Amino acid sequence: MGRPSLREERRAEILGAFARVLAEHGFAGATIAAVAAEADVAPGLVHHYFASKDELLESLLKDLIARFRKRTRAIEQEPGRSHDAGHEPSPLRAYGAAAVRLDRTADTVAARCWVGILAEAVRNPTLFSHVRRLVDGEIETIHQRSSGRLSHDGASAVLAFILGALVLGAFAPQKTAGFAGPALEKLLKALENDAVASEKA
Repeated sequence: MGRPSLREERRAEILGAFARVLAEHGFAGATIAAVAAEADVAPGLVHHYFASKDELLESLLKDLIARFRKRTRAIEQEPGRSHDAGHEPSPLRAYGAAAVRLDRTADTVAARCWVGILAEAVRNPTLFSHVRRLVDGEIETIHQRSSGRLSHDGASAVLAFILGALVLGAFAPQKTAGFAGPALEKLLKALENDAVASEKA
C-alpha cells in the first residue's frame, strides 16, 4: 500500500482537529473557525477539503467506525483470547472488549465524539438515517459474531449496553472502567446461556 497523498493527509489532519473540537465543545461549538484554529489552517482550507460541517460529521462517523473495526481486529489477534472450550479467537468477546475496554489503547476523544454524534443525530435527519443504518448493521454484526447464538433481540441488548457504557464513559471514564468490561461479559454469558436453554427446551 502506497504512502497517503498530501490531500489524504490534509483531510485526516482536519478530521482529527474536528474530532478534538467536537469532543471538547460539542457539535454547536465545532465551528469551521474552531476546527481551522485547532488544525492551524485557514478556514477556507477546511472548506476546500470538506464542503460543509455535515460532510465533516459524516466523514468522522466513517473514520470512527473504521477505527473501531481496527481495534476489534487487534484484540482478536491478542494472544490468549479464546473460547472457553478451544483456542480460536472469540469474535463476540473481541467486539465487546473493543467497545468497552478502557486501557492504554482506549480513545477517549473517540468516545466523546460518539456521544456528540448520537446527540446531533437526534436533530439532524440525514445523520439520523446514517446512525440508524449503523445501529441496524451493528445488531446484525453482533448476531453474526455470536455465530447465531444470540437472537437479534439479544444482540440489541448487547448494543444497548455498549451505547450506554459509551455515554457514561464520556462523562465518567474511571467509573465505567471498573464495571463495563466485567458487566458486559456477564451479560453475554447470560444471553448465551438463555439461548442454549431455549434450544434444549
